[in-house]
Amino acid sequence: MCATMKGSRSVQILLFYGVFCFLQFIENVEGITAFEKDLSLSYSEKVTLDRFKERVAHKLPHDYMADDIYLVRWLRAKNFNIEQAEQMLNENLRWRNQNRMDTILNEDWSEFRDKYPVYLDTVNREGMPILTSNFGDWDVRASALAGRMPKLIRYLSMNFEDAATKVRQFQNQGKNVSQYDFLINMENYNLIQQGCPQCMVFFVSIVQTYENHYPGFANNMVLFNTPAIFELVLRVIRPLMSQVSRDALKVYGQDKAQWSKALLKIADKSQLRPEYGGVYRKKQR
Repeated sequence: MCATMKGSRSVQILLFYGVFCFLQFIENVEGITAFEKDLSLSYSEKVTLDRFKERVAHKLPHDYMADDIYLVRWLRAKNFNIEQAEQMLNENLRWRNQNRMDTILNEDWSEFRDKYPVYLDTVNREGMPILTSNFGDWDVRASALAGRMPKLIRYLSMNFEDAATKVRQFQNQGKNVSQYDFLINMENYNLIQQGCPQCMVFFVSIVQTYENHYPGFANNMVLFNTPAIFELVLRVIRPLMSQVSRDALKVYGQDKAQWSKALLKIADKSQLRPEYGGVYRKKQR
């Protein structure tokens, strides 16, 4: 009897160890997809995730929030500290309620879509949605002077929500997707329209919104055609970003050969607009 129990326990330990080693191996294999990497957890991380789910399940207003892929983002944002992750999630739920995030996609955004277009109609090579914007053409200062900065910031929050919703739609269709890519064309960026002192509120708010409410949702955040003067903004916002976000952020200058090569690794030409080095023709949203 004792020998049988000992043998059974030894098998369990070996199985657990095997799973742990497999997951560690998966994390380090070159060529692993972003989806596989996003889902891979060590044994101890999975145990922590299960405990976290038990603690917060009764607070979650939507079914998708109980999914492992959603909950693990809050743990990763806090290095798997359950107490800190729970506090972050609680603050996010309050923010969503106060800012009516469940209905933000239904609001009239026509004014901002015309002046500050953002597109979510292409996919990368792994089938993830791509969020794109020609930020260098945005007149952020005009919104600041008109007292419309809070609305512009809310508009960007809407686009984060839109991208997260698109990811969930893909998942419901059976696609192996858990993140999106964010590609930003910085051509025409200048200190007057985007780099003004009033504009810094915009950059700080957007980074804080992403970090506090959409942590880890972006697989790649790519800035290209970026002028050297944007380094002033990067010095301000980089310290506000998590290590995961800093790793996801790639900044390319105005050398088209360099940035187009990088973008073509992310997406096929058919999924990139001409100004991004592709042949896709934008559709009105």
